[in-house]
Amino acid sequence: MKKSIKINQINILCVVLLLFSTAILAQKVKPTPKPKSKTTQTKPKTTVKTAPKTTPKTTDLEDPFSFELNKNLQELTSPEYVAKQQKAEELYKKGLAHWKNLDIQPAIDAFTEAIKIYPNYIAALGERGTVNFMINKPELALPDFDAVLKLEAENAKFLTLRGQTLTKIALKIKETQIDYKPAADNAQKALADFNKALEIEPNNSNYYSYRGNLLLEFDFVKESIADFKKAIELNPTNDYAYRYLGYAKFLADDGMGVTELGKAIELSPKNPESYYLRGQVNRGLGLLDEALKDFSKAIELSKYNSEYYNARGMIYFRKQDGNAAVKDFSKAIDERRDYGTAYFNRAMTYKKFPYSVSTDENINPFAKLGMQHRKMMEDFSSAIKFKPNMADAYIQRGLLNSTSMEINIGGKLDQETITELNTALADFQQAIKIDSKSAEAYNGRASCYDQLGKKDLALADYSKAIELDPEIVTAYMGRMGIYCEMGKKELSIIDEKKIKELGFATINVCNLGR
Repeated sequence: MKKSIKINQINILCVVLLLFSTAILAQKVKPTPKPKSKTTQTKPKTTVKTAPKTTPKTTDLEDPFSFELNKNLQELTSPEYVAKQQKAEELYKKGLAHWKNLDIQPAIDAFTEAIKIYPNYIAALGERGTVNFMINKPELALPDFDAVLKLEAENAKFLTLRGQTLTKIALKIKETQIDYKPAADNAQKALADFNKALEIEPNNSNYYSYRGNLLLEFDFVKESIADFKKAIELNPTNDYAYRYLGYAKFLADDGMGVTELGKAIELSPKNPESYYLRGQVNRGLGLLDEALKDFSKAIELSKYNSEYYNARGMIYFRKQDGNAAVKDFSKAIDERRDYGTAYFNRAMTYKKFPYSVSTDENINPFAKLGMQHRKMMEDFSSAIKFKPNMADAYIQRGLLNSTSMEINIGGKLDQETITELNTALADFQQAIKIDSKSAEAYNGRASCYDQLGKKDLALADYSKAIELDPEIVTAYMGRMGIYCEMGKKELSIIDEKKIKELGFATINVCNLGR
């Protein structure tokens, strides 16, 4: 980026003399400088509104103060204007120096002060947006990229940065919200930015890679593969494209993709993401030891690796090492306190491996059981807090509340148990709202209705669970019992037979003595 013109006294004198000699021409309105034509660029097919005449297009940001060219000469040469311009530039350079040293907040503060002096300071807006994008604050980056593109509508670099920012926002919404539409809307806007950037620079390998990543994240796997292949065709050393091409190939056809991921590692051996993705592929192929090595390497190379710890924790979980799994999930949570998936995984580890709730051998088994219940409840609740669209977390918390009950003498439920059942019922209902195809959620809700004496509702939910999953044994057991209570003996016996076919023993009081 060229430095903006600094006007000294000699320059001012020359300009004044020039004005004096061309007084008549000086009274005419200056035409807006036209953007430099680029013969290698393809014009967008869609009609794009041109920038205001006071805002010349400089797609390479040659002059950060080009937007001020509508000012008259007297303003441009005034000491006040020159002082402001110099101050803004000083702050901008100060911000760049801080950013180079990774002093994040001082860099942002310096760019912000420069923007206060010149609200349309393109360079400062672009850098502040880039910093916020890089530190994963896309909501803060987006307004700055919007402002830059309002001034420079066909700047391919910032179109791509905004596309990547919108991608991050879309994924965050997809991760946390039940309503999918806002995520899809942001993804569509990101796609439009990538498309426009590629119309302007059709031979930019990176732009194809970024668009491919967006398509991959929203399950357009075949389309993403085409983009990654194009990126590699344009630049055979594009490790980003090889990395995600490998993962996309794996998703499209299990067993493929390892070669491309190996190539990505060969091109960039210190990039942790390549090891992480290869670990995911190896895990999917059942190669747990290889996956463990890859995730460990990713952790070794990365400064911010909560996702990598979570992935390695899942390998330890599958290798039946509860303590190691809990340790990694806890590290993931320590690095990212709002990591809903890691809370859920840790709770499931406590559930499957009760010993993992504490390494203190002096705690008696009953105390450990209470600790297990408490920790699971806390983690499932945290998972729901930070990832409220996770149906499985509601189901598991519902199961905890619906199975930790006591019954008073006489067979009546005490008030505490009724409260817990209703709490569980609310969780199962929310899970069904999120995922209407979850057999486990219908089965859990049926169990609550059953115990609360709402037999008709329970029967309907057990039947729905069986419709969704014909091998869900506990639903057959629950329905068998209700059929027996209702005097529907033959239907009860049919369910009993199905339970035994699935390999489970059961006692049907309606069939005793036959």
